[in-house]
Amino acid sequence: MEQKFISMMIADYDQLFRVPREGYEQVIPILRQVQAKRNTLIKPGGSADLVSRYLCEGFIGLFYPHGEKLELLSIFQATDTVFDEFSYRSGQISETVIKSISAVVFLEFPISAEELLLHRHPEFSLLAHRIAHRISERKSRVHSIAKLGLEQGYELLMKEFPGLEAEITNSDLASFFGVHTRTVERWKHNLKDL
Repeated sequence: MEQKFISMMIADYDQLFRVPREGYEQVIPILRQVQAKRNTLIKPGGSADLVSRYLCEGFIGLFYPHGEKLELLSIFQATDTVFDEFSYRSGQISETVIKSISAVVFLEFPISAEELLLHRHPEFSLLAHRIAHRISERKSRVHSIAKLGLEQGYELLMKEFPGLEAEITNSDLASFFGVHTRTVERWKHNLKDL
């Protein structure tokens, strides 16, 4: 496991709430660093999500099956916590799919280890609460961009997620904004003409 990703996570979390370094000594051995290529299935539909993921590099999408296609519901970038919230919290199987939009690096942490950590180190409870609040804020911001639609939301989405434009497919953009792929293609073509 690369130390730079551990340091990145700790520095990020210290901005939310500083916990004693000894607490992280309990966490680090349990973390698993994962590298995945673009379009890699991270959590298939029809399974339970039993880990949270601290995203270090790249972009991940949360998708839901819609007929034959996957509809992009949410987008994550570095410092985001990625999981299927319903499945993770309930332990139940869900149809939600998590896959990489670009090449990614993330740190996985099992929910069983999280529960044990919170039990043994109550000081992590406040950090967990602040992380949950940040997850909620970021999720809300992404959903508000999607509701703006393609014409008003595209530029804002690209500002919110620098580097996403080169990685995201027209099909994923279309499902995110609730339009047809051809609409995205025409709109992007018209952008080039301006």
